[in-house]
Amino acid sequence: MDTTKLPQTVIAAHPSFSSRNGSKYCKNCYQQGHLLFECPTVQCRYCHKIGHIVYNCPTRPPKPSHSRTLPWPDNPSVVAATTESFSAPSLSYVSVSELRSLVFSIVKHILSTSGKVSSAVSGNTWYFDSACCNHMSPDSQLFSSVIPTTHAPLIQTANGSYISANHTGSVSTPTLSLSDTYLIPNLTLNLISVGQLCELGYDLWFGSSGCRVQDPQTNQVLGTGRRVGRMFELASLHLPSTPTPPPSQVAHTASVFPLSLWHLRLGHVSVQKLRSLVSSGFLGQVKHDSVDCVSCQLAKQPALSFTNSDSSSHASFDLIHSDIWGPSPTATVGGSKYFVIFVDDFSRYTWIYLMHNRSELAQIYRTFAQMISTQFSKTIKIFRTDNAMEYRDSQFLDFIHTQGTIIQRSCAGTSQQNGRAERKHRHILDSVRAFLISASCPERFWGEAALTAVYTINRLPSSALQNVTPFERLYGTPASYSSLRVFGCACFVLLQPHEHSKLEPRSRLCCFLGYGIEHKGYRCWDPISQRLRISRHVVFWEHTMFNSLSKFTTCSTPSFFTNPSLPLFPISPADSPTSPLAPPLAVDPVLDQTPDLPLAAPPADSPASPQEPAPPVDPVTDQPPLLPLRRSDRVRAPPAHLRDYSCFSAVLSLHEPHTYREACTNPLWQQAMTEELQALEKTHTWDLVDLPHGKSAIGCKWVYKIKTKSDGSIERYKARLVAKGYAQEYGIDYEETFAPVARITSVRSLLAIATVHQWPLFQMDVKNAFLNGDLTEEVYMQAPPGYSDYPDKVCLLRRALYGLKQAPRAWFAKFSSIVHQFGFSSSSHDTALFIRRSDKGMILLLLYVDDMIITGDDHSGISDFKLFLHQQFEMKDLGHLSYFLGLEVSSDSTGYYLSQAKYASDLLSRAGLTDTKVVSTPLEMNARLTPLDDTPLSDATLYRQLVGSLVYLTVTRPDIAHAVHLVSQFLSAPHSTHYAAVLHILRYIKGTMFHGLHFSAHSTLDLCAYSDADWAGDPTDRRSTTGFCFFLGDSLISWRSKKQHIVSRSSTEAEYRALADTTSELLALRWLLEDMGVTHSSPTVIHCDNRSAIQIAHNDVFHERTKHIEIDCHLVRHHLSAGILHLLPVSSSDQTADIFTKTFPPGCFRDLVSKLKMASVKPP
Repeated sequence: MDTTKLPQTVIAAHPSFSSRNGSKYCKNCYQQGHLLFECPTVQCRYCHKIGHIVYNCPTRPPKPSHSRTLPWPDNPSVVAATTESFSAPSLSYVSVSELRSLVFSIVKHILSTSGKVSSAVSGNTWYFDSACCNHMSPDSQLFSSVIPTTHAPLIQTANGSYISANHTGSVSTPTLSLSDTYLIPNLTLNLISVGQLCELGYDLWFGSSGCRVQDPQTNQVLGTGRRVGRMFELASLHLPSTPTPPPSQVAHTASVFPLSLWHLRLGHVSVQKLRSLVSSGFLGQVKHDSVDCVSCQLAKQPALSFTNSDSSSHASFDLIHSDIWGPSPTATVGGSKYFVIFVDDFSRYTWIYLMHNRSELAQIYRTFAQMISTQFSKTIKIFRTDNAMEYRDSQFLDFIHTQGTIIQRSCAGTSQQNGRAERKHRHILDSVRAFLISASCPERFWGEAALTAVYTINRLPSSALQNVTPFERLYGTPASYSSLRVFGCACFVLLQPHEHSKLEPRSRLCCFLGYGIEHKGYRCWDPISQRLRISRHVVFWEHTMFNSLSKFTTCSTPSFFTNPSLPLFPISPADSPTSPLAPPLAVDPVLDQTPDLPLAAPPADSPASPQEPAPPVDPVTDQPPLLPLRRSDRVRAPPAHLRDYSCFSAVLSLHEPHTYREACTNPLWQQAMTEELQALEKTHTWDLVDLPHGKSAIGCKWVYKIKTKSDGSIERYKARLVAKGYAQEYGIDYEETFAPVARITSVRSLLAIATVHQWPLFQMDVKNAFLNGDLTEEVYMQAPPGYSDYPDKVCLLRRALYGLKQAPRAWFAKFSSIVHQFGFSSSSHDTALFIRRSDKGMILLLLYVDDMIITGDDHSGISDFKLFLHQQFEMKDLGHLSYFLGLEVSSDSTGYYLSQAKYASDLLSRAGLTDTKVVSTPLEMNARLTPLDDTPLSDATLYRQLVGSLVYLTVTRPDIAHAVHLVSQFLSAPHSTHYAAVLHILRYIKGTMFHGLHFSAHSTLDLCAYSDADWAGDPTDRRSTTGFCFFLGDSLISWRSKKQHIVSRSSTEAEYRALADTTSELLALRWLLEDMGVTHSSPTVIHCDNRSAIQIAHNDVFHERTKHIEIDCHLVRHHLSAGILHLLPVSSSDQTADIFTKTFPPGCFRDLVSKLKMASVKPP
């Protein structure tokens, strides 16, 4: 082969030795006579000092002995390029002839495999080269920046010729980031210098499967390559600007931390305040890096800025600002939903107290005033707050006046007069959101986050105090920052000697929650013993968030050894089922009597106050060591302050797997799948057979779901085997598919009747209901994942498995036949309603798939029927009705309440509006939505999800029916204005989350209705909107807001069409109530506020204004003459159905809501 045709592969020696005449050459100063590591002007890339390189740096820590780098290969064919010391010129020259023969063999191998050398080369392909003096490339388009250079050495190629580099720069592509790279147009390959990477302090590992570039200090893999023949082709490589120092585990004064870490430690503080602390020297030596915090952007994005005001106080406690925040949409585990703050105007120091309800303010203020008097020997001169009712309480005012304090309240509607406290609320909540988002903590953590936020805010420079911290302004000494740690990070707490044996771990993995309230230590949550630990002996992993560790394995006790997969956030014992993985919540005995206290701190040399300890720098040495205590077996309920520091959230912290491979490693899901398979075998769901010729088997999959209670706690882990019914073919393996379910109107009617008659309401559930249905078709299914006893067999289904198209119909047919044996009959007006009448009374049963409500006055018959159902199916008796189809049912002496508070809370969380401001109406007055409003949404998925959820929320919220009806018209192509309307509805929901229906026990069962319509209310098609509602006594059981299908020529016509729709619903309700035992011998009254429509209904007259009205609308006239209904005129101000046709101002809207008999359902 002619070597002159070889590609110009660079084979120059190390850059420290390359020159035009072969003498020593320095790449740093571009002078001859010495090497790079000997250069007096070279700068270390680790400590940035002059005179040495990184490998000779005296401050660089040694490589850890437990490094997780790749082991040295045992195979002698694997070559490893390691970092070598450059302390002496021990490198030997490589002859050009030897390198030429090496390149010759490589090219020959490429030609033998691909036929062309160029086929192995592409414009963006890079190769690792150990003989290359410098990174180099011929493609100028790969460079992000290029500068001319005259100091580059001559480079000898494989054919013996010399080329020169006239430009150098940086390469930046999606897979590569390099600096100091030569641009050589005559080159044919993109080359990465192995020697240059080693000079930067990186390790390179080469093996039979490829190569990798690794930082020896952080063990981070920076780049990888794949093996192509005998060459190594780059896959990706991204190098940092300087080597990364090792992460610290315990803070000390000699450590150098990056600016971004201090940003996290100080509670996501602003960059301006952070740089002020650095310039003051409080944080020691800091490495300046970029502080791009996504959590701050998500949590602190402001809407409008507040104007500043000058403080007029001249001493501490001359003026105290105060305000109450709440209620929180999510209560802490201890039940706190509010907090109150006290801000000293002179020092800007803040105290915070968590509260269960607002009435606790008076007692908290007494505690706060006494603390000020004891610790600072001062009294509060002026107390400024808003005009809230709690600040006008007579007991509170009496105490204020006895102390000689002047109280100043802001005027109504002018919250700016209490701007100091309002702005402090925003600062605290911004930090709380940043804490929770950054640490991925459950929302019930907000109490701990708020306490920690105030702790850090008091130690941040304030621009109002000329960048002095509130702590220093109040106590006169600078605050200490050595004890600050990242909220929510993983940490290891040293166990007491009596808590472990000699072979068990000496520490426990915990979650860092904050700083001690009455103890000089850190507050850390222990997920194994499920208690809060306060200790000084803590090692932190500040670069690892606790919640990012989805599971961990421990061998502390045998029970955990058998069940090694534990949830990191515990389950509350009051809400969790009995399980080895959910032991009762234990509390450290030393913390049992600690009340909820604010978070504040005196300086280290001042007497410790109960509000906040001094920073936990040194352990307490003046107390004798604790002896091992005998622990009682009695389950002890945690006090409020420990419940506030719990970190449980069933929805946010637990993961539902999507595949069998993902679930099979978790014992909880394994147990759920085992229970499902046992249920399938018990009901003889299938037979294992060979697949007949010409038949096809459908697939199946596992579906996993964490079932929760109404309060969000975990009920059980459920795994369900579902057939892939979409592969079925009509007429072959299925035919009819329809199966009825109970109407929501029937549910509300049943509740109203049972409430008036004072009937008990019971709830039952059928386990694996569909498996009880018998199949009449021949359906074959593949064996489920994990069921590998007979891999060559298929399942011939005998029962209606979930997912089959005919499964719901088969189950309903089975259930109907069973309950008919007990004497039940189906209602002809709601097939899912079953009635049984006997001499002892009546039993009503309402079925919705596998959930049922049972009520009636035949108490013995209900007991016998429950026993009968247990004999026929595997049932769960859920006791009295409390949670049905997502509807929360509660009762008191006045009747039953039906609400969806949890559903509304989840909806607000999904929309990200848990902290939004509330509004007083679902839509703004005279809101008009059109299809072409503003700009279209790029992704309408969230809009459709929110509107669909709002539609279900109207089951118990008639006050939002009209607003939801309007936004539902734009699901196909929503615009930004429509999305803003949805958010407006959600803001109204936030302020009325606990509103629901009230079914009065002291009411009649007379049926009455209200019918109304607007005229040409839609600005686009000019169609009118029908609205009606029905009351059974004082209980609202049915309503509707719906656009009419045709344009009405007058308001009379629109009202008449609304009367026709109301009459249709009236007939259905009368027949349904008759089946439930409620008969109406007299006509049902329909209230209408349009006398012309009433006259048309009474008089069979045809004229120009009515001759075109459809015949079906005249059913009003027919049933009016038959005595079924009676039309009664009503004034527009008394027209209850008006709320379903248009928007109203706040005052009128509240009046209409009160007429709907809605009530605020207080949480238990």
